[in-house]
Amino acid sequence: MERYDELYRLAPEMAARQFERIESFNKGRSRSNGTYVITMATKFRPYYALWRAFSSRRAPVFVCTLGVVFEEAASRVFGLLRNCNVWLDVAGSSAFELDYADADEIIPFGKYKGKHLSEIFYIDPSYVYWIANKFVSDSRKYDRLKELAKLFTRIHFELAVNKSRVPSASQFVGSAGDRLKDMCLTVLNVRLQVDTYKPDFYVDQNVLVADRDGNRFTFPVKAAARSLAPDSLSCRSRKVEKGETLRVKSAKVMSHYESRGVRYTRLGYVKLE
Repeated sequence: MERYDELYRLAPEMAARQFERIESFNKGRSRSNGTYVITMATKFRPYYALWRAFSSRRAPVFVCTLGVVFEEAASRVFGLLRNCNVWLDVAGSSAFELDYADADEIIPFGKYKGKHLSEIFYIDPSYVYWIANKFVSDSRKYDRLKELAKLFTRIHFELAVNKSRVPSASQFVGSAGDRLKDMCLTVLNVRLQVDTYKPDFYVDQNVLVADRDGNRFTFPVKAAARSLAPDSLSCRSRKVEKGETLRVKSAKVMSHYESRGVRYTRLGYVKLE
């Protein structure tokens, strides 16, 4: 911690509090898919900046500038990353200096000719999606640009607050029979369904959820008792609400399926906290 005190231009006590905020923020987050990094302000670049480091790529990707006060910069990052589970690091600027001028991300054609992907990322993300998924060229010289555009689409999804408006990045999770533990899932939709194998009206809830990486899961919440009508829950059933956060203690991967290009993992034996 002490080695960053001068870079932060903060008193040691204040710097320690900021690191504690970051350590708390990182609880439940993972380095498996790389990290986000806040780089330090310097006398040549008097602002803090946010980068995305991918485990599959040597060079980091510049995301945005954050401001000149570290506390405000960190708070902005907490807001940007609140819907993804990628680890947040802090680093000096020297290792990132050469990557500010990454020529691979300059677009050499079209209406944004001469602009950086990181600039277009904020004003027209759909154009970056187009380069990543639909741009076709006979020349291999644009391969690096397409690779970077795909990384920016991933960043865009990770930073999107309302992910229902962003193309799905869902991937299959685990293999059939695997046990998943300690998951934090957001409810996207709930559909009521009568259990036709039981007499009377036993109304189950079919739940669609997503984790912080956008991976989608489905599972049933079985009726706790009989209902009076096929379109209402029993008063003894736990009602799952759209938009709420569910904490899953454990679940079993039952199968995988794909619908309209979106990948889903079907869960069973789900134990909620």
